Amino acid sequence: MKKSFILFGVIAFGLFSSCSDDDSSDGPEDALIGSWQLVSQSENGRSYELDACELEETVIFKSGGTFELIDYDQVEGNENQCVINADATMSGEWSVTKPDKVLLIGEDNESVLVDYSVSGSKLILIKEGINDYVGAYTLTSVYKKK
Repeated sequence: MKKSFILFGVIAFGLFSSCSDDDSSDGPEDALIGSWQLVSQSENGRSYELDACELEETVIFKSGGTFELIDYDQVEGNENQCVINADATMSGEWSVTKPDKVLLIGEDNESVLVDYSVSGSKLILIKEGINDYVGAYTLTSVYKKK
């Protein structure tokens, strides 16, 4: 169930993005642009134990307001080999709506507002929501810049 919830969180995160109206090269969105690799993830303050493939997850924020989420799974029968999980890989549009919030709109036009902070080469994304499994939750994902 934990793996399903992680995947749900990743999918929920990845299904959302939006476009930026600010063409300034000095805006808060500049800090997000780049490739980010997952380092850790927690729900309501409890850390998940992520396998090597889950730690390959990459979010790419591109200038021009698009993003891509690339998810990896273990090859069946070989836990040391990872392959892209096409079912959980997604793309969409993003924009910074406030200095600490990014709006994500996915391919199916669903959207989510995510808190974010960037400090050097560390990105923290925080998604709050409610689901049938745990009720209210806070999913925190920490990434490092590639």
